[in-house]
Amino acid sequence: MSLLGIAFIFSFLIQLYFQSKYFIPFIFHKSDHDFNKSSKKPVSVIICAHNELKNLKTNLISFLNQHYEDYEVILVNDRSKDGTKEWLNKVQLQNRKLKVIDIDKVPNHYNPKKYAITIGVKEANNEILLLSDADCKPSSSNWIDRMSSLFTNKIDIVLGVSLYHKGSGFLSQFINFETLQTALLYLSFAYKNSPYMGVGRNIGYRKSFFLKTNGFDGFQEIMGGDDDLWVNKNANKDNTEICISPDAITFSTPKSNWKEYLNQKKRHLSVGKYYKNKDKFKLGLFHFSQTLIWILLIFSLILGSRTEFLILSLTFLLRLIGQYVVFYKLSINFGILFRHYFLPITEFFFVGFYWIWGVYASLTKHHKWK
Repeated sequence: MSLLGIAFIFSFLIQLYFQSKYFIPFIFHKSDHDFNKSSKKPVSVIICAHNELKNLKTNLISFLNQHYEDYEVILVNDRSKDGTKEWLNKVQLQNRKLKVIDIDKVPNHYNPKKYAITIGVKEANNEILLLSDADCKPSSSNWIDRMSSLFTNKIDIVLGVSLYHKGSGFLSQFINFETLQTALLYLSFAYKNSPYMGVGRNIGYRKSFFLKTNGFDGFQEIMGGDDDLWVNKNANKDNTEICISPDAITFSTPKSNWKEYLNQKKRHLSVGKYYKNKDKFKLGLFHFSQTLIWILLIFSLILGSRTEFLILSLTFLLRLIGQYVVFYKLSINFGILFRHYFLPITEFFFVGFYWIWGVYASLTKHHKWK
């Protein structure tokens, strides 16, 4: 076999390692069995909003109508100019669970989103905090119950699942693939005692732990990272749990055009360079081997012998079957419908997108929170 074929098999074995060590054990994990139903702890839900009136009118009611006795919803209104303040004041009069905090000015050298979260944490009356975004809606009225039940005495962080509503067109399928793969990575790694990130659209942590670890100190001026960088800095195998119950997922509407999506991903990908070296290496190894498989398969078609291309194609097919099993079981666990026949196409485009846009994002210093 040529050097090209050997490199392909080596990349395949790396992918097989991730499948067997992380993905397969995780997708058969039943978190519903781990719920602590003996104690209902008081909870504070924190949502930050910057000119999000339209989304708040659609989604806030889902947070206020949770089947949970003792909780409050803290809405941090960050300098909104779209009528958010006036509307929230009316809602607050009608619902005792809602607590509104208005921010008129953000300190210099402090990212607005992180400042808003910090203010929300300090104003929270309860120890258990659940965070989401104004454009998100819980999948059920049991969201608080499912997420909060995983806070045992030793657990300080709970990583939840946040997905996007299914839409039409290739962009929607691409976003769903990317979101599912991201969830698969950070949740399976956490399940195997290597937590490295979470998503701010669905995450929980203890107020005392956030304050004890000095919150966003050290990266408070960076746009993004209020979820993944904070988790990367503070999470470990002993203090972190995952929640994958279909009742505890949050959903939001995906970007409707490529320009909006690319701006969003530029913000997300730009913080990866601040991860711990061990996490950057592990993620880099996964994405590099994922990309290399596609590149080498194409080159084998052009440069390799017919026999070698056949062997590599069969190996590629074997990997693809494994992917189908993982994504299918993952979508079943989450209670969603994923169009699996798009899997090879979306992954092919993803590998190019990840490297091109990821490098560009890592070189970008300034982003605006819109």
